[in-house]
Formats: sequence, C-alpha cells, structure tokens
Amino acid sequence: MTLLLREADVHALLSMEDALDLMEELFSAERRSRAVNQPRRRVGTGQGTLNVMFAALPSRGVCGLKAYPVSRGGVNFTVLLYDSSSSELLAIVEAGRLGQLRTGAATGVATRHLSRGSASSLGLFGAGAQAETQLEVIAAVRTLDRVLVWSRSRDSAAAFCERVGDRAGLDVRPATSPDELLECDIVTTATTATSPVFDGRRLTGGAHVNAVGSNFASKAEIDIETVRRASLVVVDSLESAKIEGGDLIPAVDRGVLSWEHVVELGEVVSGEARGRESPESITIFKSHGVAAEDVIMAHEAYLRARDAGAGQEIEMFATDWREPGAPQR
Repeated sequence: MTLLLREADVHALLSMEDALDLMEELFSAERRSRAVNQPRRRVGTGQGTLNVMFAALPSRGVCGLKAYPVSRGGVNFTVLLYDSSSSELLAIVEAGRLGQLRTGAATGVATRHLSRGSASSLGLFGAGAQAETQLEVIAAVRTLDRVLVWSRSRDSAAAFCERVGDRAGLDVRPATSPDELLECDIVTTATTATSPVFDGRRLTGGAHVNAVGSNFASKAEIDIETVRRASLVVVDSLESAKIEGGDLIPAVDRGVLSWEHVVELGEVVSGEARGRESPESITIFKSHGVAAEDVIMAHEAYLRARDAGAGQEIEMFATDWREPGAPQR
C-alpha cells in the first residue's frame, strides 16, 4: 500500500530540528554513500513551467522525485518516494512544508560550518515563507541577539518582524536601509529578486552570506563584488550551480571565480575540504536545492508516519498492467 501524506502530516511529523539532523546526515554521508542527484529539469507548459528533480539514496534504499508546476495559478509541490529494490511506490507526499524545511535546514548546516562561532547578528533580505524558516534555522545554530529585516515592502517587513520575533523570542526589527544589514555577522537573502539586493563592497569583513532565493541562471541576489571578496564559495551541488547558479555564473564568466575553486557543502561537512580560513574571511553558501534533500525528508516522514499510524493508505498498481511476455518501455 502507498501512503499519502498531506501537508498537515508533514507539519506533525517533522520539525526544523529534525530537518537539520537529516541535512547533516545527508551532507556528511553523501560522499561515502554516493547519493545521486539529477539537476532540476524544466519544461514550458504554455502557461507556466513544470519542474522535476530526482535522486537516489543508496544508504536508505530509496529513490524519488519532486515535481512542481508553476503558473499564475500558483505552485504545487509533490514528492514520489520509491523503494529502490522492489520499485514499490512507498509514499506520495504533499511537499510545500517539506521543501520549506529542507531549504532552511541546508542553510542551517552551512551556517553552522561556515560562519564564525561567535556570530550573533543576522541581516535577512526577504519577508516571505522561506525567510521565516531561514531565520528559525539560523537562530537554532547560532545565538542571535540582533536580527534586521529588509523587504521591498516596508509593511511586509514590519509585519514579518512582529510575527516572527514574537514567536522566536528574538529582537527582530525592520531595517531603515539595505546597508544596515551588511554590518551583520550573517547575511541571508531569501527573495524573488532578479538582480543583486546589496552592494558587496559594503559587506563587513568576516561575514557569512547565504544566498537562497534564486535557482535560475538569469537571476542573482548577490553581486560579483561579493563573490570577489569571498575566500570560500560553497554550493549544495556543483553540477546544479553550473546550470542555474545565477549568483555565481556572472563571476565565472568574468574570471572572478573558477568552478575548480567552488566547494560542495558535503565536502566541508565531511571534512574533505577546509571551511572558514580566518575570522576576517568572507564565506558564501549558494543554495540551489537538490532532490536528495527532498528524498531524505520524505523518507523520514514516511518512516515516522508508519510508526505513528499517520497518513492515508491508498492502493496503487493493484493489477499488473503487463501482458505475459510484453516488453517494458
């Protein structure tokens, strides 16, 4: 039987702390277990775009994909989880919350390994749903005493600060200008911007930057100067970065950055590559979002749902569709 997990199930089964642990597992074991990711594929529908990304996790014996159409009508995320040995469809997962958690958790892992241990201030560009989990996870890995938020809409920033600050018990305030955020120890961009949201020349030495919002080659939240000043640039997937890393591709094209010097997060977490060089170094984590993150989250949700009796069982593939001897296509 296939298990259908709704958004409410995912909310109940997985916390941000759980997601952090899962991302640590994924990135620390990625090299040894040879998790296989395929970069996002996109196809135009005439009214929007269908996005598909897939991965296999040999260490857990599962594989799967995330699909989501984007149009003026909105976006819907779905993960299909399979048993690698039997080909059984284990679960169908509504994956909006799951994606929000895994994106935040990947930033949390990067911030834990790349920012200064004494980092206590966060400058957050963006006031949407992804910005909420970015703040939540960074507060989980660093002790924050100051959070500044900038959004194109001052009303949105003010409402975000009131809502999230009260929930997290943090001093979260709207900034008066984008430059204010650049004095913080950690700077995170979680926006829909198509061009850089701050001037990298003004970034404080020793800062760690998380660039989260863009996964298109034609879009960027950070500028070339930010990349030029960084002593270390880390990505979740080098293959994906070369295809859709609009925050990095212009710097490579201009000779400011070489792909040979870009490090994957799994290399840092597993100790195969050095992290921050000094307290004065600027570091960057460019998040694209990879399918293995969705698959490991979906698998954990599936295992917990089975134990808890959660979700809805549905019968799939009850009848063998193949005629005897018919070839598979």
